[in-house]
Amino acid sequence: MRFPLSIKECFSTAIKVLLIATMLPIGQSQAPAIVSLTPPQIPVPASYFGLHLHLYSPETWPQAPFSELRLWDSKDAIWYAIEPRKGQWNFNQLDNDVQMAEQHGVNLLLTLGQTPQWASMRPGDPPTYRPGATAPPRDEEDWKTYVRTVAIRYQGRIHQYEVWNEPNLTEFYSGTREQLFTLAKDAYQIVHEVDPSAIVVSPSITGGYAVGWLNHYLDLGGGKYADVIGYHFYATPRNPESVLVVIQQVEETMRSHGINKPLWNTESGYLIKSDFLDFPPGQGSMNRILTQEEAVGYVMRTYLLNWASGVSRLYWYDWDGNKMGLADNLGKQKKPAANGYSTMEHWMVGATIRSCSADAAQNWSCELSRDNRKQWIVWNAEKVNQRAIPSAWKVQQFSTVSPAGVEISGKIDSSQFISYTPIPTLLQ
Repeated sequence: MRFPLSIKECFSTAIKVLLIATMLPIGQSQAPAIVSLTPPQIPVPASYFGLHLHLYSPETWPQAPFSELRLWDSKDAIWYAIEPRKGQWNFNQLDNDVQMAEQHGVNLLLTLGQTPQWASMRPGDPPTYRPGATAPPRDEEDWKTYVRTVAIRYQGRIHQYEVWNEPNLTEFYSGTREQLFTLAKDAYQIVHEVDPSAIVVSPSITGGYAVGWLNHYLDLGGGKYADVIGYHFYATPRNPESVLVVIQQVEETMRSHGINKPLWNTESGYLIKSDFLDFPPGQGSMNRILTQEEAVGYVMRTYLLNWASGVSRLYWYDWDGNKMGLADNLGKQKKPAANGYSTMEHWMVGATIRSCSADAAQNWSCELSRDNRKQWIVWNAEKVNQRAIPSAWKVQQFSTVSPAGVEISGKIDSSQFISYTPIPTLLQ
C-alpha cells in the first residue's frame, strides 16, 4: 500500500471452508449463496489484532486495543532511508518507533526491502517512493549486510520480519520471483542466525488474481524459508464476505505444497470517508468509498471472517491515514469504525469461534464460547432482515454498535425477533 495515495482494487491452517453453492470466479462481486466455515478451535489471541501507523507520537497513538504493529509506510523504516549511502546508517526514526512500541507493549513487524538507489540493480527505475527502490540490489552482499545490521541492532526488540511489500505489483517490485526467492532465503537465514526466536514472514502479495504468483513462488521453495505465509486479502470495493473464496484458494495452494504454517493478512482495509480530507475527483468511481456508517460493519466483519477462515493475524490499514484510517485528523479523532474495531476485539479475544455460517439470504451466524458460556454474533451482509431468535439459544442480552459507533446493549429473550443488519450483533 502507498500512503497517502489511493488503494488499488483487489481481492484478496487449520480450517475447512465448505462452499455448498458453486464458487463464483474471482472478479464477481457476490459471495457464494451458502457458506459454512470451521474456524480454528482455539481462543482468539490478542495478537490477532494488528494495525498500521504512520505517525508516532503520544497524541496520535491509537485509542484502540491492539498488540501488533506493522512498520510499513512508517517514515524512515525502510532500507533506502536506513542506509541512504553505503555503510552510512540512519536509525533515528526507527529507534523512536521501536521505543514507542515498547512503551505501549506492542510487538513490531518490520517489512524489509525498497532498495537504496546506490545499491539498486536499476537505479533509474520509476519511483513509487524513490528512484530504483523497486529493483533488487545489484550486489546480494549489500542486501545481506542490511538485513544483518538491522537484525543485530534490534535483536530481542523486533521479533517479526517480512520480506518486501506486495512484490507481485511492479509499483513495489520490478525483479523476478527467482531474485525475490534469493532475497527471502538470505533474510530468513540471517535473521534466524542472529535471533533464532524471530519470525520471518514470506513476501506478502495482494489480489485474488495473484494466487498463481504465490503458487510459482512456493514451487521455487519459498515456503521453506518462511515461518508464516503472508498475503493481503483486500476485498475493496466489495464486501468482506467476498474475499472468502480467495482465502480458501491460498490455503489450498499452501496445502498442495505441504505447507502447514500460519497464514497472516498483513494488510487489509477500505477507503473510508474523511471529515478532514476530500477524495480526488473520480476516485469514488474506481474504488468504493465507504460512508463512516458502512465502515463500522465492514471493519467488524472483516476481522471476524478472516479468523473464521483460518487467518491467524490481521493488520488493518490503517489507523491515521485519513483516507483509509480508523481515525481522522491524522489519528487524533476516532471515526465510528474505530469503535466497531474495538468492540469486535472485545467480543473476540479470549473467545473460541465454534462455527460460522450463512444461509442463502446472507444471514450470518457465528457461535462463540467463552468461560463455558455460548454466544452468537449475527448479521446480514446486504440488508436489514428480521429473524426469530432460536429458542435453544436461551438468549438474555444483546450488544451491538450503532452506525455512529456508539455501543448499545440491553435485555432480550429468545421469544423475540432480532434485526440482522450489516453491523453485527452479539447475543448471549
